[in-house]
Amino acid sequence: MKKKLVSILLVLGMLPAFSACRLKSRETSTRRTRETTKATTTEETTEETTDEPTERTTASATSSSETSESTTQNQTIPAVTPCATVNADFKAPDPNCPIEYRSEDERYHYTMELQLDPDKRTVGGHVVCEFYNNSEDDWDKLCLRDYSSLFIDSKTAGYDTALDTNGALTEITNIKDGRDDSDLSFERDSDVSVVWMPLSKKLAPKEKMTLSYDFVATIPTVADRYGITEKVYNITNFYPILAVYTKDGWSHERFYDCGECFFSEVSDYDVTLTVPKDYTVLSTGTSKSEEEKDGNKVITFDAPCVRDFVFCASPDFKMFEGYYKNTKIRVVYDQAHPSTQYMDEVSEACIEAGIDSLAAFGAAFGEYPYPELDIVLATIAAGGMEYPNLIICTDMNYYCMPIADRDRVSDKYVMMSTVVAHEIGHQWFMGIVGSNSGMEPWLDESFASYTELVYGQYIGYDSGYSRRYMNLVDMADDMKREGSAPINRPYYDFSSDDPYINAAYFYGQVCLYQMQEIIGQEAMYGVIREYVHRNAFHNATAKDFFDVLYECCGKDNKDLNDLIAVVFDMDRVYN
Repeated sequence: MKKKLVSILLVLGMLPAFSACRLKSRETSTRRTRETTKATTTEETTEETTDEPTERTTASATSSSETSESTTQNQTIPAVTPCATVNADFKAPDPNCPIEYRSEDERYHYTMELQLDPDKRTVGGHVVCEFYNNSEDDWDKLCLRDYSSLFIDSKTAGYDTALDTNGALTEITNIKDGRDDSDLSFERDSDVSVVWMPLSKKLAPKEKMTLSYDFVATIPTVADRYGITEKVYNITNFYPILAVYTKDGWSHERFYDCGECFFSEVSDYDVTLTVPKDYTVLSTGTSKSEEEKDGNKVITFDAPCVRDFVFCASPDFKMFEGYYKNTKIRVVYDQAHPSTQYMDEVSEACIEAGIDSLAAFGAAFGEYPYPELDIVLATIAAGGMEYPNLIICTDMNYYCMPIADRDRVSDKYVMMSTVVAHEIGHQWFMGIVGSNSGMEPWLDESFASYTELVYGQYIGYDSGYSRRYMNLVDMADDMKREGSAPINRPYYDFSSDDPYINAAYFYGQVCLYQMQEIIGQEAMYGVIREYVHRNAFHNATAKDFFDVLYECCGKDNKDLNDLIAVVFDMDRVYN
């Protein structure tokens, strides 16, 4: 999701499309049958959640102070039918197919002992990372990304990157190479988030290694994806994480703030987190145990096959819960500082949008493979932001104001519901299928924006992006003139943020929809399911997607070829 909040109004007939990362507001609605459930609190349960949740269930709101009642609707849109392929020998996985974790021996492993200290405004602890050289080159040094250090004042000498806040350079100490228990040193690049650690002994291809270190990161007091607002702590990208080694060496592209440029390998996380005893924590993975110790709360988390570990914490969270099949969906907001009087309804809308998104995307792309999905409503400088098993969506009034005369609560809060759908879409695109969002930003943002349309079609909305209304082939000159085409370029190749935003969030979204229109929805969903199946929990490139597309559709579809020629630089894809 785009980092800075940008609103660009596009007039497409009667359809307004708002670009705070191209969020769509639909002005039509379909009726749904109603299903009412009760709310619960930590003190009193008005209706218990079943031990075996049904496929589509909205459960409870939990609060330390009050009981509320939530209403949701159970809709019966039929599942997507099996793929009708163009090439008969192309066999895509079935709708709702399972997505299997990457083999355990191919995953890295992080063991982390962490503590959040609100008084010192820090998070830190001890990290042990077990990994292996997954390339054909010897490694004589390691590269880690330390994004927390970006939140420093620009006057800090010697660094090109800074976000002008009251953070600090991360303290990294006690660095050990587990092969011989030798001490390692580090140095920072001109991009302060890039940390180099020379190895005293090279790491050979396929050789395993354990890296351990202690760190302390300072949390800035900013309303952001990483920061503190009131007593809400968004703790993301906070620890030094091993970078990705590519065919060009260690990936350490310059950090940029307009979107995300985070890039990592899939790992397993075993985390022990200490927080004040009155704090509620939502995180990547699932909580396995919780106990009080020395006046604090100690929580253990298990997070298999994810690209990062994040958490959000506050003493003031009010929680709502629901289920889609066996996945628990949790929504929280800061009840001590609600942005509007409608936050209970907004939370219910997020539960409903989460259920619909998991249902729609499971049918289209393959089932969500994790047991939990958390939605944190917090004040951040974006529409939303995605992380493994957890998304943060802004609670700004603009997104939380109701629209009258809507039958479903997620229609009533359509802006927020669409943000939720977009960020959940990222669980597949950049989460399950990884990509380098600095070098190929369209691979995650265009696909995530396209998932908004998949979600919309599932609940009965017309996207308005048909070639009948705005054929991208006819817009070729406009796209080039504004610098947005081709869309498959690194962020660094765009002249400014505006053409990058248009390319990654809008034209890519429309292009994928018009591909779907040309080859058919069943075929398009089949192509994407196969793309996901082949690249699940690995890092993909544009070539991986186009290889599947051409296997399905061939290379002689004139309409498809004309569209691709306008939007993409195919020499970049295949060279």
